Amino acid sequence: MASYDGENGPMPTPPDPQAAVQSTNHSEPHDVDNSERDAIEFTSHAGTSSKQGHSSSGGDEKEKGKMESVDRYSTNASAVTRTDSHADEPVPKKSWYKQINPLRWGKIPPVPGNRGPSREHTAGFLSLVYFQWVAPIMSVGYKRPLEQNDIWTVNPDRTANVMTEKLQASFKKRAARGDKYPLLWALYETFKVEFWIGGVCQFFSNILQSVSPYTLRYLIQFATDAYRAQRKGENPPHIGKGIGLVLGITFMQMLQSLGTNHFIYRGMMVGGESRAVLISVIFEKAMKISGRAKAGGREIRKGAEEEEVKVDPKQAKKDTKNKKGVVNGPDAGKGISGDGTGWANGRVVNLMSVDTYRVDQASGLFHMIWTAPIACLITLALLVVNLSYNALAGFALLLVGMPLLTKAVKSLFRRRKRINKITDQRVSLTQEILQSVRFVKFFGWETAFLKRLGEIRDREISAIQVLLAIRNALMAVSLSLPIFASMLTFVTYSLTDNVLDPALVFSSLALFNSLRIPLNLLPMIIGQVTDAWSSICRIQEYLMSEEQEDEVKFDLDAENAVDMKHADFTWERTATQDPDRAPAAGKLPSKAVKAEMPPKKAPVDEKGPANVLASPDLTSSGSSTPDDATTLTEEREPFKLQNMEFSIGRNELVAVIGGVGSGKSSLLAALAGDMRRTKGELAIGARRAFCPQYAWIQNATVKDNILFGKEMDKNWYHRVVDACALQPDLDMLPQGDNTEIGERGITVSGGQKQRLNIARAIYFDADLILMDDPLSAVDAHVGRHIFDNAILGLLKDKARILATHQLWVLNRCDRIIWMEDGHIQAIDTFDNLMQNHPAFQLLMETTAVEEKHEEEEHVNDDEVEDEKKTVKKKRKGGPALMQAEERAVKSVPWSVYLDYIRASGTILNAFLVFLFLVSSQGANIATSLWLSWWTSDEFGYSRGLYIGVYGALGASQALLLFAFSQVLTYVGTSASKQMLNQAITRALRAPMSFFDTTPLGRITNRFSRDVDVMDNTLTDALRMYFLTLAMILSVFSLIIAYFHYFAIALGPLFLLFLFSAGYYRASAREMKRFESVLRSNVFAKFTEGLSGTASIRAYGLKDHFILNLRESIDDMNSAYYLTFANQRWLATRLDIIGNILVFVTGILVVTSRFNVSPSIAGLVLSYILSIVQMIQFTVRQLAEVENGMNATERIHYYGTQLEEEAPLKTIEVRKSWPESGEIIFSHVEMRYRANLPLVLSDLSMDVRGGERIGIVGRTGAGKSSIMSALFRLNELSAGSITIDGLNISTIGLQDLRSGLAIIPQDPTLFKGTIRSNLDPFGEHTDLELWSALRQSDLVTAEASLDDKSPGRIHLDGIVEDEGLNFSLGQRQLMALARALVRGSQIIVCDEATSSIDMETDEKIQRTMASAFQGKTLLCIAHRLKTIINYDRICVMDQGKIAELDEPYPLWQKGGIFRRMCERGGIREEDFSRPGSKEGLEM
Repeated sequence: MASYDGENGPMPTPPDPQAAVQSTNHSEPHDVDNSERDAIEFTSHAGTSSKQGHSSSGGDEKEKGKMESVDRYSTNASAVTRTDSHADEPVPKKSWYKQINPLRWGKIPPVPGNRGPSREHTAGFLSLVYFQWVAPIMSVGYKRPLEQNDIWTVNPDRTANVMTEKLQASFKKRAARGDKYPLLWALYETFKVEFWIGGVCQFFSNILQSVSPYTLRYLIQFATDAYRAQRKGENPPHIGKGIGLVLGITFMQMLQSLGTNHFIYRGMMVGGESRAVLISVIFEKAMKISGRAKAGGREIRKGAEEEEVKVDPKQAKKDTKNKKGVVNGPDAGKGISGDGTGWANGRVVNLMSVDTYRVDQASGLFHMIWTAPIACLITLALLVVNLSYNALAGFALLLVGMPLLTKAVKSLFRRRKRINKITDQRVSLTQEILQSVRFVKFFGWETAFLKRLGEIRDREISAIQVLLAIRNALMAVSLSLPIFASMLTFVTYSLTDNVLDPALVFSSLALFNSLRIPLNLLPMIIGQVTDAWSSICRIQEYLMSEEQEDEVKFDLDAENAVDMKHADFTWERTATQDPDRAPAAGKLPSKAVKAEMPPKKAPVDEKGPANVLASPDLTSSGSSTPDDATTLTEEREPFKLQNMEFSIGRNELVAVIGGVGSGKSSLLAALAGDMRRTKGELAIGARRAFCPQYAWIQNATVKDNILFGKEMDKNWYHRVVDACALQPDLDMLPQGDNTEIGERGITVSGGQKQRLNIARAIYFDADLILMDDPLSAVDAHVGRHIFDNAILGLLKDKARILATHQLWVLNRCDRIIWMEDGHIQAIDTFDNLMQNHPAFQLLMETTAVEEKHEEEEHVNDDEVEDEKKTVKKKRKGGPALMQAEERAVKSVPWSVYLDYIRASGTILNAFLVFLFLVSSQGANIATSLWLSWWTSDEFGYSRGLYIGVYGALGASQALLLFAFSQVLTYVGTSASKQMLNQAITRALRAPMSFFDTTPLGRITNRFSRDVDVMDNTLTDALRMYFLTLAMILSVFSLIIAYFHYFAIALGPLFLLFLFSAGYYRASAREMKRFESVLRSNVFAKFTEGLSGTASIRAYGLKDHFILNLRESIDDMNSAYYLTFANQRWLATRLDIIGNILVFVTGILVVTSRFNVSPSIAGLVLSYILSIVQMIQFTVRQLAEVENGMNATERIHYYGTQLEEEAPLKTIEVRKSWPESGEIIFSHVEMRYRANLPLVLSDLSMDVRGGERIGIVGRTGAGKSSIMSALFRLNELSAGSITIDGLNISTIGLQDLRSGLAIIPQDPTLFKGTIRSNLDPFGEHTDLELWSALRQSDLVTAEASLDDKSPGRIHLDGIVEDEGLNFSLGQRQLMALARALVRGSQIIVCDEATSSIDMETDEKIQRTMASAFQGKTLLCIAHRLKTIINYDRICVMDQGKIAELDEPYPLWQKGGIFRRMCERGGIREEDFSRPGSKEGLEM
């Protein structure tokens, strides 16, 4: 949608693709055939290499990659996957010092044309052991940034398809057998080979980990003997013995490190694979889950139909226990089965993003759960050998400590669950706000929503801070436990009159140190595994939930296309419980539900309609009660269709008519398989295609949207496109039908969406076509064209069911079904109804008689106008409308770290953290040094003193450690809170162009995944990183202090270390970023498919979409799996360095055995062993920190780099403004972005206060642009608009938008209650709200405010996600009520009546005439009839005012308006002449 340019093109550094949206300085060069060339722009900075340089686009955007080749092509996977290419950049000359590095010699490898399979598949044994097979891709990554084609495709044995099939088979088998945990065992069965390879490796490396410290005993003994022999002048032992021991220890370390690496690799692979499989099965389930399960109900078995609902005890037992391995919540409310939480889309997305991720995390180190205890036992045995029974004292401490810690970790787990609920709330609210962001802006509600988000976020962060504080305390204790244990052991050993012998003491110290890693990781792993366990339970519960049984019998040979016999259908009730309030699983009212006891149903309320309760369909699901209400009377009944009885022939056209909420859409939904049949039967004799009222448009090309998974048939395709009047639109698009449509069809007009929707249904070539009011969103004559050429043309031999408000089509339909309140009022031909039904005659008389028009030449010219605009407006330069998610190419810049620290409150926080870190590490080293002085009795103090100081140092170390972690987490979470706050505020203040070019999934991904990382994992990674780094540095300095030669070995090894880390990071970062970008793509596909389930099901295309998702999963994993392999590549290399260090230290101890005290030698050796693992751990943590900071950078980008609209507040505006509502447009010019053509040009118009003006014109003539200008969604390029004397460009947006009211085209409702939708900030009394509902005809005049009987609308009525529990007409009325509540002097109404039948339309017009009396009303109209008697009519054409006058004189002039009237069948007598009275009512 934006034309990229070179400098700010898909920019490499800011971690956000949106950066690209903002600049449109150059349009792309086009070749003759209109395909773009790569535009390579060079910034004119001398000597910039592609790695460094300064962007010419100003200071706010720090270094960006210089020459960017912008390569554009649209792939099936949409542009999101496209990441920028640096391949063809000319390589600048390097300065000499950069050419020293031999690894950068040689040609820069070219980008391969297509992706090869993973090398792992064909690698040899040694290459697999040392991960050498990853090397080719790493060396490419070191020489140039990796491209998508460099990343190998997934190893064929690990594709999502192969693994999912395996898992599905196993899961179905186990679920059918009634296993307790089918999902867990199915996962095990799928991955057991890889799983156990990891387990075995870990087992052996754990044994070695205990044995090598023990061997130290002999090495230290050797040094001691030599030292003593020299003091006494005896013969020292032979040096060969010492060197042999050193070699042995080094060799054991080598094996152990390989074992550990393979254990981690396999664990991570199993994690990544299970995640892939789980996402895939969750998506499949989402395609199949029944409406009842979605609403949180469960099936009541047949036989539950007596007065008291009986529950089969066996079933109850199964239901209470089996579902999740935890007991189910008590039944919510009466007659509702299931816990009423339901599976709203938000919860499903959460399963997919958060829960699968937890499973992935936990399987990484899973085997430590059982190997760590084994290692501890072996270590204990060796300690007993060393120190006899004194070792048990220390061990007893560990034994007592660990279970207590584990118990404490469990309490964390409970807290985490509570936090998850808050997080769910925050994410759902964020998603909802972002989905209707245009609407939020129109109403100026940003601050209010931010406040609501802020409150949730405060609760979330304080809960997280408490959780982390407890966890830090646990961590400090568990880190200090080995220290205390060793202290206790040595103290008891010394008190039992043993001499502290260095060999025994320090090999024991090394043994205690070797316990450190298993003990530290154990609580974390237990935490991860419990988290994952609850996630698996949640996913399993979802997978076990009821599936939609096809309510339909398909019989393709039946004589009719549809046969309904006494069929009843029902929608599901709303989920009763907020998922956030549902009783936490496993935390039940004490023992309320024993396994054997069936859950007791609440006895039937006598007053309640008992017979209703018994009907099986009623007791089916959650209901829309507010949480405290439980009695039946307060439940809002779900809408039902009753006693449907009709059949439809194989080539009949049947119209379905009726008022708003009469059940037209429901009838079609029932035929499409979306409603639950409760009795009777429905047989369908044909494949069906479904055209829903709300078109579901994919983020794909126009062609893909029409083909919808079918093969391309050129001839038929073109006929379909012509019949739907789409050809002119396609001609206007730069890429024709290969032009990409934005997410949720955001870049096409309503009429185009609807026509695409119809085209898709026709192209699908099914024999039964269900159309839900498809003609409402298109202009009248386009509707006529579609009706003649598509519905009566291409489809003439099919069965067609058309729900419609367009009454002119009725006399051309074979039969008409007239719905009223869920019943069929009449089914008959048009003529019969006209003769026999007075009510029908009345209905028809209100419709202007359709005059026969000769077929128009240019049926779609008006819509085409629109396209000229949209094209220029939205699609300058190419098919890829959605911005490719930018990946930063360098590491996270320091500025982000600085801003992160600043966000925590003050820059001084960093010093505080550093201070505590240094002091806790100092205490640690001091403790050990003191021990070595004690063993060699350095100062000759008494034993008591040595013990006392030793104890004090140990305790201070634990306290300082806690203080360090606590300060760090507090600083981190405060920063995260502040940065999210900035980011979401900035995102809501971003101009609409940002939301039009950024897929919603990507924004949500930032506000869920990335925030989750900042809240929970980043501080952890930082703490571990700092601790291990400090530890390593202090040990090295200790060694150098005593063995100076160590420094010589350390130098080159340190360089090697830096080098391998740099080598690794060059490619690792790119892979990680590819993986993030590709993951967003999976998210986008997943959420898109989730919102289109109704269409996907009706077309029977589940498999197509499932396969499509699996392909994107494989794409994501191709990069994800490689990240594991290159981490292991690094780890094996680093372990080699570490083991050389051990070897060097050992040799130094052996060679300087005569002049360094054995106590010090022992201390150094025991430390160096524990260091080896730390080295690779540090690099891993650094990578973790970088990943975490990557998330921070993405959030930081949103908080600082997004464009903003004008400020919300500028000058003081008087309270009463606008008083009269006079609007003066003076020479207004507006364009959507710089360099795009004007959409309003030189528009001048004076609207008097209290005047009603109808604005008409072809689609795209600039009607809606007037609205954007008035609300300042887009700023003017020239001219001004003044309202009551104030120039609107000078006042704050908040003041401006809160002074206007709008009735938008898409009525948006937010989840909550009707009250919170009408008045989100509680500024009005209930009576005001109620009168607005009454005026907008949502409640009858006699309904009372307290009447909450079923089926009635009342203020506390629940509104579901997007208001889907109300019909479109009701939502439209609700939008009207909202404008009434606002009580504004100026009302803008945007084609609000487009989806309503005539009767309701007239109600609305009456309401608007009376309620908005004396107010200024600008109405953008589709139906001329609605505005024919307004004060003046403004006809727009190409962004200018073509005609402006009172309606009748305008008609008499005979211009554009007259032609429009004739087309719409409006005659002279429909006008109220000036002077006649009735003109004023209407």
